[in-house]
Amino acid sequence: MAVTVPGWPVSVRWPWRYRTRQALWAGVDLLFPPQCAGCGQVGHRFCAACESRVVPLSPPVCETCGHPVEQPGQCLLCLLGTRPIAPLAGLRSAAFFDGPLQNAIHSLKYKGDIILADTLAVRLAQVDLAAAAGDSLVVPVPLGQARLKSRGYNQAALLARGFSELRGLRCAPDAARRWRETDTQVYLSPAERRANVAGAFESDLRVVRGQTIILVDDVCTTGATLAACAAALMAAGAAAVWGLTLSRAPIAPSWAEQLRREAGRRGRRRDFRL
Repeated sequence: MAVTVPGWPVSVRWPWRYRTRQALWAGVDLLFPPQCAGCGQVGHRFCAACESRVVPLSPPVCETCGHPVEQPGQCLLCLLGTRPIAPLAGLRSAAFFDGPLQNAIHSLKYKGDIILADTLAVRLAQVDLAAAAGDSLVVPVPLGQARLKSRGYNQAALLARGFSELRGLRCAPDAARRWRETDTQVYLSPAERRANVAGAFESDLRVVRGQTIILVDDVCTTGATLAACAAALMAAGAAAVWGLTLSRAPIAPSWAEQLRREAGRRGRRRDFRL
């Protein structure tokens, strides 16, 4: 069975593994009613009101990093070389990291609401990503062992599982490994983020060699983690690596204005949609 969500360009399927998990958790919900991860309303995991407040990153988007733009092509960040995402072939995200979706991702990551990953994976599966139309291999961005042991699960792996099932793709949850523990990226500058994760990943060439990879994570801020993980996958022989995230950090208006002035000085006239 396939379903198309109004306003989205891609249809998804409801495979038996996904449906089975939903049925099992529905039984649990009868005993322990869930609360909406966006607003706290009892009886919903992510209520319709919160869903309606999540605005998808619809076309046109930057052909490289996937940020919304006013006209097809590259955004100012990519034109000016201030978002280095190579060796990723491209990056796409479902929505901005804001409002109810931000609350839901925090609930998934830090409050143990693991079944929420399947709910959010539906939105992830609706992203119009060319690589997802073929025989791509889905790989989650791995956590370090210390953080995995502390949290008990990898939220990116849960999202990747749901996404791969809904799009009918293969998933290799252990194809990449974070062999070196890294500091949290939250308070680091873009340059510090790149240095923090550089060389922190390795990949299994027996799994990824010759494959087009869809690399899944929950949030993209600068793309540094995705790029570093993609470098390990490419070194192991992957044919191409696309980044796919549930959300992305919005561009601060003050920074956007600074970029616009710099682009105008260089004769570049493209603009963001904020």
